[in-house]
Amino acid sequence: MVESVTSAVIEKALDTVLRKVSEGRKLSTEDLVVLMLGLFREIRNDIANTNKRIDTLYEMVSKNYEALNSRINEVNDSLIKKIDEISKRIDVMNDTLGKRIEETNKRIDSLNDAMNNRIETLNTTLSNRIDEVNNRINALNDTLSRRIDETNKRIDTLYDLLGKIYETLIKQAAIQRQETGKS
Repeated sequence: MVESVTSAVIEKALDTVLRKVSEGRKLSTEDLVVLMLGLFREIRNDIANTNKRIDTLYEMVSKNYEALNSRINEVNDSLIKKIDEISKRIDVMNDTLGKRIEETNKRIDSLNDAMNNRIETLNTTLSNRIDEVNNRINALNDTLSRRIDETNKRIDTLYDLLGKIYETLIKQAAIQRQETGKS
């Protein structure tokens, strides 16, 4: 209330001083003080208006901040949901991939066992056949050795017989020569 009364008094005094200025009269010290008070009042009004504008801007910025903060929270919540969904999908894919790898490993182990069994069977079969062939070779070798021994004995017998025949022929030839020489 005091401020409005002071403001009205300053306004009337200011009007009086401004009339003096327009009339071109000289201003007293009191008139200059009134002008200064009027100037201060105007500066104060400008400051008050600026403060109101700052308050309005602050409120607007606060509302924008709240809206932006709300939007950030919404986006953050949305991202968290998407990350959770992606994590769940990754977990499912990881589980599926783990099962497939395990199945593949089992199949590889099964195939490896089958191949080892097949190789072992082939190895056993081949060893048996090699043993059979070796036995046949040994039997043939024994048979050939006996036949060669028999043939060698027959040849030795033939040499002995041929030696005896030769001796007999030489003896007969010598006898015939002696007989032909005697005659």
